Amino acid sequence: MTDENQVVEASVRSNVKKNRIVVGDKVDIEPNDYSQGKYIITKLLPRNSYILRPTIANLDILLMVIAPKPQPDLYLIDKLYIHCVLNNIEPVLVINKADIADDDFVKDIQDQYYFIKTFVISAKNKSNIAELSDYISNKLCALSGQSAVGKSSILNALMPHLDLSTQDLSRKIERGKHTTRVNEIFVDNDLMIADTPGFTSLELDLKYDELSDYYPEFEIDESCRYLDCSHIKEGRDCAIIASVDSGKINVNRYSRYVELYNKLKEKWEKMYD
Repeated sequence: MTDENQVVEASVRSNVKKNRIVVGDKVDIEPNDYSQGKYIITKLLPRNSYILRPTIANLDILLMVIAPKPQPDLYLIDKLYIHCVLNNIEPVLVINKADIADDDFVKDIQDQYYFIKTFVISAKNKSNIAELSDYISNKLCALSGQSAVGKSSILNALMPHLDLSTQDLSRKIERGKHTTRVNEIFVDNDLMIADTPGFTSLELDLKYDELSDYYPEFEIDESCRYLDCSHIKEGRDCAIIASVDSGKINVNRYSRYVELYNKLKEKWEKMYD
């Protein structure tokens, strides 16, 4: 796409081919003197972010979508948040289907993820869609979350000018309804949203003993009596466990931390056993 927001066809100059160009990359182009109306990619510009699975560059925001139905997979949200921090991407939590969400559900989610920018929307009723649109304007975004949380409907609500049917979007976006590995970016005025299937199956590239660094609620004034504390089995002398027992740290978030810690540790031990 040119600076004038025109979609053009371009080949890659031979000295640039050694660098794999992916969806989201920013490049310099120039007209192809031998093919009218076509261009040549002459340079791959530096990336602000890059993730391998799904493969995309320069992603600014990852919209992590949940809803009251189906039951939220908050373990996935925990992993997606860490994935964003690791890859220099801003995580944004989107609670969809506000038209059927009760106050207790919304409050519980907001309490658990107080450190993440959160929007409570209804794609069906277009509630708070304008506010979400303004926030992600001029930034490359992608939608993530389990099937049936309304990712297709959100994209349709954000980009009505594209006139994309929900059925078409379902085939492209909802995991389990397609097998395509092709990534692309939808553009509508100042909005850029990438279709990048695969976030739900991501694996964290992280050592188990580094995991606690990615839990903001663990940054408390008290300190553990133990050096290099894992916050798993140390008992009440661990300040984190004591904070869970006292209600200062959400017990459900902590339980998922323990589950993820154990899985990462098991994976690490298998690699180096």
